[in-house]
Amino acid sequence: MFVAIFVFTIVFSIALHELGHFVTAKAFGMKAERYFIGFGPTVWSRHVGETEYGLKAIPAGGFVKIAGMTPWEEVDPADDGRLFYQQKPWKRVIVLSAGSATHLLLAFLLLIGGLAFVGLPMSTNEVAMVVEDSPGAAAGLQAGDVIVAVDGQEVDGFAPIREIVEGAAGETLALTVVRDGETITTEAVLDADHPDPERAGAGFLGVAPEGAVQPLGLVDGTRTAFSPSASVEITGRDYSMWFMTRATVDGLTRIFSLDGLTSFFGSVAGDEPRPAESATSLVGAGQIVNELGNQGDVFAVLVVLAQLNLVLGLLNMLPLPPLDGGHVAVLAVEEGVEGVRKLRKDGRSRPKFRLNPSVVTPIALAVIAFFVVLTTTALYLDITQPASQLVQ
Repeated sequence: MFVAIFVFTIVFSIALHELGHFVTAKAFGMKAERYFIGFGPTVWSRHVGETEYGLKAIPAGGFVKIAGMTPWEEVDPADDGRLFYQQKPWKRVIVLSAGSATHLLLAFLLLIGGLAFVGLPMSTNEVAMVVEDSPGAAAGLQAGDVIVAVDGQEVDGFAPIREIVEGAAGETLALTVVRDGETITTEAVLDADHPDPERAGAGFLGVAPEGAVQPLGLVDGTRTAFSPSASVEITGRDYSMWFMTRATVDGLTRIFSLDGLTSFFGSVAGDEPRPAESATSLVGAGQIVNELGNQGDVFAVLVVLAQLNLVLGLLNMLPLPPLDGGHVAVLAVEEGVEGVRKLRKDGRSRPKFRLNPSVVTPIALAVIAFFVVLTTTALYLDITQPASQLVQ
């Protein structure tokens, strides 16, 4: 079921991406000649007006053909004035960016849907798991215990427990626990350093809460997703679009760093295990979605789908041909040269500067080769070291 949901979401996001290009081009009066979903042999097509709509055999992408994408393209003289390269720069930028914008919009809607209607992951006071050889285990805590007070301070939910614990590294805390209807008091000597490197210096107890879900409703769900600082009191976690975007950018930066790529390709050779933050193919993303779905965490499924759309949208706007961001970069270079000419008051009559495809093509081929190697390697890892293991 969740695999089917994943496939549908991918195909839908592809169709929406191309629709973004298509609708904005038509809105600006450009001639959109073809709107296709997929690559390879054509399965179905139909002409409606001046546009051919169709499906191709491999649903792993799509394209919109706009007349006159470059001045070197052969065009029908009757289309003069409706060609892409003849439009004002700001119109071309909007058309080129509209596809990626749809991914950001879809990510936002998925996040709102999860918060508003599926249910926000919350933590109760009940202990679901105690880490072996942790301060919590040494204090005698057990799964099913309900922590009701820390150092005499009553707590409601696991967020205040976490806040007290993380601020008391190396200290001894008195814990009041209800177990099978009986109130018990015990002491835990916290570790001075958290095992998670990202929380270094924070106190560590070594217990995990029992999860619960609570839909926020459409108004609060939208507010939480849109707010620049949307920490939900009962969880103490940020579920805003701003936070998710920042976290996605940080994750991509680490994955595509020299250390990240070295670790990634090193795991292929078997020199080291697959890193926790790792590039995945669509197969791997589907594995993660299916695993989370089988665990019953529908909210996490929607978050992963939202993050996947963020990744697609952000990567596609990198200033590298043949990505949409690469086309925007070429446009920026062309307009920049024209701007310099005007500043120099160069009055000579000559054609508008256009970046020759012979300059752009080698860059585009190198980018394509890199992503082919990356996705092929990721697919191999997703088969030999399934990405679903990263969420266990």
